[in-house]
Amino acid sequence: MILSTIQTIFLLYSALSLAAGVLIASLFWGKNDLSAKLWIYGCFLTSIATSVTVFRSEIPVVISYSLMVSFELLSILLFSESLKRLSNNVIDKNIHWITLVVPISLFLVVEVKRFISGGVVTPEITAISTFAFGAGNLYCLYQVRIVSKDFSNRIFFNFLAVIFGLSSMLYFLRVLNVFTGYSGFVFDLKPYNLIIWFSLSLLNSIRNLTYIVLRLHLGLSEYGRLNNMNIRLSNSLEERNGMIMSLQKLNKSASINALASTIAHEINQPLGATRLNAQFAEMKLESDPGNVSLFKDLIRTILSDINRASTIVQNLSRITANKGSVVTKVSVQDSVNEVIEISLSKLRASKIELKFECADEHQIVVNQSEWQQVLINLLNNAIEALEQNESRQKTIAILVTKRNTNIEISIEDSGPGIPESHQSQIFELLVTNKDAGSGIGLWLSKNIINRFGGNIKVHNKIDGGACFVIELPSA
Repeated sequence: MILSTIQTIFLLYSALSLAAGVLIASLFWGKNDLSAKLWIYGCFLTSIATSVTVFRSEIPVVISYSLMVSFELLSILLFSESLKRLSNNVIDKNIHWITLVVPISLFLVVEVKRFISGGVVTPEITAISTFAFGAGNLYCLYQVRIVSKDFSNRIFFNFLAVIFGLSSMLYFLRVLNVFTGYSGFVFDLKPYNLIIWFSLSLLNSIRNLTYIVLRLHLGLSEYGRLNNMNIRLSNSLEERNGMIMSLQKLNKSASINALASTIAHEINQPLGATRLNAQFAEMKLESDPGNVSLFKDLIRTILSDINRASTIVQNLSRITANKGSVVTKVSVQDSVNEVIEISLSKLRASKIELKFECADEHQIVVNQSEWQQVLINLLNNAIEALEQNESRQKTIAILVTKRNTNIEISIEDSGPGIPESHQSQIFELLVTNKDAGSGIGLWLSKNIINRFGGNIKVHNKIDGGACFVIELPSA
């Protein structure tokens, strides 16, 4: 009766191997997981080898036995390759030559032996094949022990090692049965033979199931590890953003402080003129109260001076205002003019000629306070570079042009330029070519521009001087 034969055990084992391969394929569908792929190939090869062997009486022996035992050995060695790929230390993704050469060698040895014996599968051939399966399982046991060292939780690796060890022992016991003459053929219905094949089918099915559980366990462990890494990364990013905000405030204060004395001078001028005009008007009220036209002129002058001082204060207030991370459409022309307005007195004091060219109205999407902080940084750097350069005319040119979908703002000066050794590092943190520089301004400027989807670069002009070029997407 077929249900009591070893062929039935083989067919059941073939079906379970196929099911394991399909299950693993569904779990790792769409993932480039080499370990899973190799285990799937091993399951499919085992399923083919065992099912074809059952019907070998109807198939040429060169296929049904010689090729199938080679397939079975190849599947075992693929399992070892799959286990090897679980280790993070494996860099070489190629299959080891042993995995291919040994099954081919087994095929050739079996065919030569079969040819010598007149085309019959002898007990000796059976013993050779079975011994090869046992040796293959020992090799898998060795790989499991090696790979498990890379993991802290080794319970499933240890269980796999036990399964490979027991399978190897059963294969060697089968070899012993052949040599003792107890059972020289695979399908001998003898108790020990039946027990061995049933046990091997059961162990190998448990092996496939254990691999699935192992991969699920490793996946959950990896998920937990990545989750912890994401939390740590999130904390690090928050700390980094906090550091950048602190540096922005520090740099903003330093930039404004650099202009403080000239801003004070710029405001004191209209205030002083207003005081003189008010005193003159008071004096005229006593001596010539009927001179209405004079008083009108004095009032217009006083209002003009007040408006001038008010404009400077308002521009400074807008630039130094803390607007958080509010991003809006900003006029390039207006924002540059405001920065120039509060820098005029310093430009005059240093005898620097400033040219600003912006032919059309351009808008960019930025945080206005941060954007103008970048402009102040670059303008201050250009002024400081020119203050040290007395040998030529001092000029700063700010040019705004549109290139495709970007707005390009270039700030160039006629100073000494940037040393070649510093150009590649000029935007790095704490790198500066100034004796009293902090190394924060340009790094922070690049960080701000990059955050708004732009870029900033620098080069020396052919006729001397540095040129900083900012590119930002047009609104």
